[in-house]
Amino acid sequence: MSVEPSTEALPASRGFQVMAKPTGAICNLDCDYCYYLKKEDLYPGTRSFRMERDVMERYVAQHIQASPDPVIDFSWHGGEPTILGIDYFREVVALQRKHCPPGRRVRNGMQTNGVLLDDEWCRFLAEEGFSIGLSRRNACTTFRWVGCCPLVTRYSSWSFSGPS
Repeated sequence: MSVEPSTEALPASRGFQVMAKPTGAICNLDCDYCYYLKKEDLYPGTRSFRMERDVMERYVAQHIQASPDPVIDFSWHGGEPTILGIDYFREVVALQRKHCPPGRRVRNGMQTNGVLLDDEWCRFLAEEGFSIGLSRRNACTTFRWVGCCPLVTRYSSWSFSGPS
């Protein structure tokens, strides 16, 4: 007899933090210090590591249900979460709004290498109140100039992304 897993989450007795990795180990860089890149080798033959919409909605709903605090924290990590595209995170925010009960609020944080952050991304992240952590060796200190440092990518030997 098979039993369907419950989609309901019980509230935790105290606050907690979960680091969601909606891209798995997939990243657009190949930093020599990264411990996570080889993790994709654990899933041979897997073509997409993208967290599918139905899984994302269950995760968002259950995370909100289980969070006992008035402010519900979501942390997006990777690999590199921005490779999913801005529309993916617009959908995340829409689902959070859909499932967040009155009197509570959601707060998002994202750990990123910053390579894909452009004006549109920065506007979205600012408008939605995301906290951003930059993971870059020798990272530049401001978002406007975040891409000015040389990077080793997975697909070429060097990548330079200077100010526009």
